Amino acid sequence: MVRARADLHTHSFASDGSDSPTELVRKANKMNLGGIALTDHDTLSGIKEFMDVEVSDEMIRIPGVEISCEYENREVHILGYFVPLDSRPLNDKLEFLRKARYDRLPQMVQKLVDLGLEVTIDELYEDIKGVASPGRPHVAQLLMKKGIVTTTLEAFEKYLAFDRPAYVKKERMKALDAVRLLRSIGAFPVLAHPFTVKAPDLYSFIQALVKEGLLGVEVEYDYSFMGMNYSSNEVKEMSLDWHLLHTGGSDYHGTIHVTELGSTTVPIEVIEEMRMKVTT
Repeated sequence: MVRARADLHTHSFASDGSDSPTELVRKANKMNLGGIALTDHDTLSGIKEFMDVEVSDEMIRIPGVEISCEYENREVHILGYFVPLDSRPLNDKLEFLRKARYDRLPQMVQKLVDLGLEVTIDELYEDIKGVASPGRPHVAQLLMKKGIVTTTLEAFEKYLAFDRPAYVKKERMKALDAVRLLRSIGAFPVLAHPFTVKAPDLYSFIQALVKEGLLGVEVEYDYSFMGMNYSSNEVKEMSLDWHLLHTGGSDYHGTIHVTELGSTTVPIEVIEEMRMKVTT
């Protein structure tokens, strides 16, 4: 079987996925994926294990990251591919973002307690032992374990999503700064799942990112698990003016979210196109 497809958006338990980097690679290999990128939230801690797993030479692995950003007070995620693990500027910024993630956990738990829910911060800390970059999905998992909700989606809709009663905003990097930083260290910056950005004018927002060095946009993405209905053609048409590379992936989180590894992919040639742009 020709390994013609790549999943360029996945997460491990270094952030809010349920699989180890090793498990992730082995699953992808068993599925005959031609390429996979690990893009944990605000951390590179899973990358070494991800790259070191012994696996078929036919599968390409890309060290990546998904950076928590904002633009005009709106949440944005910027993916970085071929990130250098020893970049001091990147690691310093990611460390700041991870601290912000930890700092808001007690605040969210307190809001849940104020709502009358029986949860404790110690229970949450027990669940996230060894997690470099925890987030709201871990709180949602705790609510499921306690029988307060039946799904993570329900946890977000009732308590944790923006404007819900237990939401706490965390510090984020400016999206334009993230793109500039990734370009400055030789990485490949991509706008993740663009239709989740609540910008009043998505075209103008992408244009602003392009001016700072954005090289790609995540075109292939399944928004249905969020109750959203968008097609890849809508993003393709919007991005034609800037000749951006079209990437995509499943946003796989294991058991924490509903998407399956390899359920959304792009041609394997996309990886070589990215590689060429970051090496020239």
